[in-house]
Amino acid sequence: MRLSDVASERIVLILGAPRSGTTWLAKIFDSHPDVLYRHEPDTVLRAPDLPWACGRADIPIHLDNACAYLAALIETATVKTAGSLPMLPKRFESLPARLLRRAIIYGLRVAALSRRGQRLCGNIPVPDLLDPARHPELRVVIKSVGSLGRAGLFAAALPQARIVFIVRDAWGQIASMRRGVALGKFEDSLPIAELVDPPRAARYGLTPARFATLPEVEQLAWNWAILNEKVIDDLGGLDRVKVLRYQDLCEHPQQQARELLDFAGLGWDAQTEAFLCRSTNHVGPDRYYAVFRDTATALYRWRQELSPADQRRISAVVRATSLSAFCPEFEA
Repeated sequence: MRLSDVASERIVLILGAPRSGTTWLAKIFDSHPDVLYRHEPDTVLRAPDLPWACGRADIPIHLDNACAYLAALIETATVKTAGSLPMLPKRFESLPARLLRRAIIYGLRVAALSRRGQRLCGNIPVPDLLDPARHPELRVVIKSVGSLGRAGLFAAALPQARIVFIVRDAWGQIASMRRGVALGKFEDSLPIAELVDPPRAARYGLTPARFATLPEVEQLAWNWAILNEKVIDDLGGLDRVKVLRYQDLCEHPQQQARELLDFAGLGWDAQTEAFLCRSTNHVGPDRYYAVFRDTATALYRWRQELSPADQRRISAVVRATSLSAFCPEFEA
């Protein structure tokens, strides 16, 4: 049995905008011994035949291609998608399989330290070394920050899957994106996507010409609002969808983690509890993509990073949208 043949009720899809806590959330799931995790496989395997943003009316047109694409994503096991750190023991692994798989992953990581090694090793398959049919408790968790416009399409293509959509407050998300630019984490300037829902943008008076004249921070705020509103609307009414606020995860990590694992059909486990403790009480350097940090401090870091004027600009955009109810605590 191939991994992509597992029933869709055993699949969990984690969606969120960049810098919204998706990596930490995904690692909470990955800390569970019954989870096999795929980290952003859509960055390794692209889907040029699928629209970046799919409206509800167009879902039937693209459904077959989306089903095939998601099956391919599940099978995409490279050092990036299948070897994210930290790696924790799994119940579906024998000890020899665990040691062999880790040796392969660490070997590929070392080889990829050079630019030539990245090109040569980036797409080498990492074996999962398991038969899903022998492990009915197994859950496959896929994380993406690049498929928000396809949320409704993916929900239709995985009709029994659990979907967790995490929403971070606009101030924290925008401040984190700007910090990434200052640290050189992005290739160019801030990645501001096209507004994925022209009718929704027009509802707010956001013509392309007007959008182009806005200050960068307002462009980022509107991009945050339009993207998140579209996903919430596209997934609305589905009882297998959980919309999670990043601040709730930061303020009540154990309660939220328990509820999330239960939502996915997984029991509470001591390994997850230990990871949660480590990842929320970190003392030391705060690396940009780290999952270990002081979450209480990180939650309001934006107050020191954004100028009062920028905070007010973001607040004005948030108040103009339906998402203001998601972050009342964060008003500047």
